Amino acid sequence: MGKTGQVNVRVRRASDLLVVAEALEGEAANRYRDLCERMTGQGDEEMAALFESLAQMEDAHARRIASRGSAERVGAAAGGAQWEKPSGFDEAEARGATLSRYQALAFAVRNEERAFAFYTYVAAEAESGEIRALAEDLARDELAHASLLRQFRRRAFHEHRPIPIEIPETLSQLEALARRRDAEASAAHRALAESLRASGENDDAARFERLADEEARSAGEVVADATAPALKNAADGLRLLERDFDHFALIAERSRDEAIIAEAQRLASRMVARLASTGGGRNNSLLRDEEPGKSA
Repeated sequence: MGKTGQVNVRVRRASDLLVVAEALEGEAANRYRDLCERMTGQGDEEMAALFESLAQMEDAHARRIASRGSAERVGAAAGGAQWEKPSGFDEAEARGATLSRYQALAFAVRNEERAFAFYTYVAAEAESGEIRALAEDLARDELAHASLLRQFRRRAFHEHRPIPIEIPETLSQLEALARRRDAEASAAHRALAESLRASGENDDAARFERLADEEARSAGEVVADATAPALKNAADGLRLLERDFDHFALIAERSRDEAIIAEAQRLASRMVARLASTGGGRNNSLLRDEEPGKSA
């Protein structure tokens, strides 16, 4: 990892990336089977079945990835690829005390989002269109896995601690909410960028300046009020995006209006895209331990 948490990796051939991808899928399958065994031992057959199905999904994905390259190319890449895999699921954590459903799903989400962040970084740093397209394709797959798991994780969390949230009654109300959120986030992220630049963290400052510009464009003429949150560091800046993702995702889950559901899903996806472009390959809050009181 570099100073800002970026993965120190340069993938120079598509075959190198296929080797990484197949290894990551195999690791994910093994981790899900570990969780399946843990849940079985704890008597939670429903969660055990979920993790076994996820393991089978990863196995199938690994086979599809393997089929995209010949054995000769994959074998050659295995010996000469210049890359570092993102660190995996923490062994000590996995063998710790009894896991709740939320904790088990949080481990799973983190595994998928680590891989997503890795592929996003590879795509951003790619030296050829072929590698970029492959990395983006792999990132989309991991994002789909992570999105599915986040739904299960939120459900597990809210079973024990429902979060009150006002559901917009009309599409215009939701659009107004999104503009207010963007105005607030833009002000907070711009202030964070200034703070980061003052402390010499120029790369992160530039990331959050670009993000603040995008959020300001989305906010239009709406101006942030005085309640914009103060962000202490880059992790706080990314957590603000996570907060808005969860808010729009919850609206999509709880609304009964198809137009509102579709727009809330689009807004949630936009938050994920912003997390990807801003967080990229850095060691952000998505990839760290999660506390139920902070993120759902």
